[in-house]
Amino acid sequence: GDDLAGAAPAQEEQQRNSLLGRRCRVAGNLGTIRWGPGHVAAPPPKQRPPGAEAGEDAPPGPLTVEVVGVEYDDLGVGKHDGTHQGERLFTCPQGFGSFVKAEKVELGISMQRALATKYFDGLLPQAASKSRVSEAVDAFGYTDSKGREKAMAVEFVGRYGVEQRQQRLEGFVEIALAETNLETRYPEDVWDGDWCLPNLKSLWLDKTLLHEWADVRAICEKCPCLEWLSLAKLRLQPLIVGSYLPEPRGAPVNVVCSGLVIKPYYCRVKTLVLNGTGITWDSLRALDVAGVFPQLENLHLAHNELTEGVPDFGSEPSVDPPFSNLRSLVLDANGIKDWRVLQRACTSFPKLEQLHLNMNLLGESLDGLAEAAADQTPRRLVALFLNENRLSSWRDIGALSSYSVLELKAQRIPLTDGDSPLASPMLLRQIFIALMPTVMRLNASEVTGKERIAAERYFLGLASQEANKMIAALRETCNVDCHATRLRGIHGEVVGGDATEEAQAHRSSLVHSLVQVSLRPVGGAILDQPTASKRLPHTMTVGELKRLCQTIFKQVPFDRIRLQLADSALPFGIPLDDEARELGFYGVGDGAEIRVDDAQDFAKAGKK
Repeated sequence: GDDLAGAAPAQEEQQRNSLLGRRCRVAGNLGTIRWGPGHVAAPPPKQRPPGAEAGEDAPPGPLTVEVVGVEYDDLGVGKHDGTHQGERLFTCPQGFGSFVKAEKVELGISMQRALATKYFDGLLPQAASKSRVSEAVDAFGYTDSKGREKAMAVEFVGRYGVEQRQQRLEGFVEIALAETNLETRYPEDVWDGDWCLPNLKSLWLDKTLLHEWADVRAICEKCPCLEWLSLAKLRLQPLIVGSYLPEPRGAPVNVVCSGLVIKPYYCRVKTLVLNGTGITWDSLRALDVAGVFPQLENLHLAHNELTEGVPDFGSEPSVDPPFSNLRSLVLDANGIKDWRVLQRACTSFPKLEQLHLNMNLLGESLDGLAEAAADQTPRRLVALFLNENRLSSWRDIGALSSYSVLELKAQRIPLTDGDSPLASPMLLRQIFIALMPTVMRLNASEVTGKERIAAERYFLGLASQEANKMIAALRETCNVDCHATRLRGIHGEVVGGDATEEAQAHRSSLVHSLVQVSLRPVGGAILDQPTASKRLPHTMTVGELKRLCQTIFKQVPFDRIRLQLADSALPFGIPLDDEARELGFYGVGDGAEIRVDDAQDFAKAGKK
């Protein structure tokens, strides 16, 4: 920075005001300038200068040092709360503030410079010399003073460079300027002339120095086909509903063209990522009222301390919820405890289809869940994601199962992955499938018809056991008898699981997600080998099973192994021909026999 010691008071004040509130980067850490630049007492030297002898006085250092006061975004990067030697120079939370030498502070750059630094540095060095040559692109005819017809070449200086640059810009479909010092749309300080990114679909601006929504809008105007915009970890200026979004700082004022409108810009962004930005619903409503993102369908708001998730917009008749076309809302890691967020989200966003509530505190209380499940208001919400919440008991699962969805994720929860888990993930899957007749996809895996039959019959067996602790806990929050009646209408009566030793073993295999299968070699090269008995997870894929068979029956290479599930109703069994499918898809259960064949035998038989 400039030395302020000899600066005039007016100049000093102007320089201070120009930096206050600006975003900056110091040693890779993002922050905001809250004070300075100014001079403070210099710290004492940490060590004696080289060559100085013991007892020799060190030469006097500078009495002051020029610094700026920075409030960092992350706790622990700073050292204090804005005080220097007992004097408060600015205010910030403890552990966020620091005074940094001015020369160590990196300030922002324009959109053009950020693009040039990353993508055009050293590009086509021969273009520099060609761009200085006047190139004839057309001829202009005229009549001179003597009546003679003549032609004059119309020249465009730098045509080659402009064409080369724009051709490169047109090739971009995705651009990542994350963690650069991009701060503003203007000035256009690298190249002259009009430019745009006409085919850009996705733009990542995470952890940049962008601070004003006006600059974000102006950048989007340069990307007319942009559909995905990520602004994670920015600190954008809060907005007030109804406030005017001004022109970005440094935007040129063209008196001649300002009144001409060739074609109004229309933002096509469908996915907006605002994770970790500290955004509020008031600012989101202001963006919507200003029409900045009229086509928004997917909104990511993780890590923003939105503890209520979605506010109750209906409590104020004059307040309309933003983004009426929203189809997917991500509210991960916001400290949400209240299950009423389900109702508020569906009411506020009538077209909402997916709601992400991962890594919250849902399950600490069941308040509002029964009310949400009983709400018969038509809704489009079909997918609910609840990974890493506080679902720790079967009572919680019973309450959640009453909420009808087509897709559900509930993994890494205390019930199955805590310090003292009560169940295995496979057992939880079986119970969810039995209690939720509408669910078609569970924990990122399709629910097959055979899996549903097995889960429902298994649950019927458990429901007949009066002393079963899991069933007793489920009864507290869901109507187990009603589910049992529904399932008996489909499957008839099922004998209780503890009636026989064989059924007990079957139930244990479900709990531990393992099935006992026999791998019987039938290929010519391995016919003399014994049958192998293995306990396998029913989630193992056919491809993984083929690799296992290759290690057991080494004479048959992997690409020649053919597997068939023995079925008494079919003379040749069921071919396991899709390597991506899980064994459960084919109905592989306890006691199943899988025949291991050699494709070479089929080839030999065909030749005969």
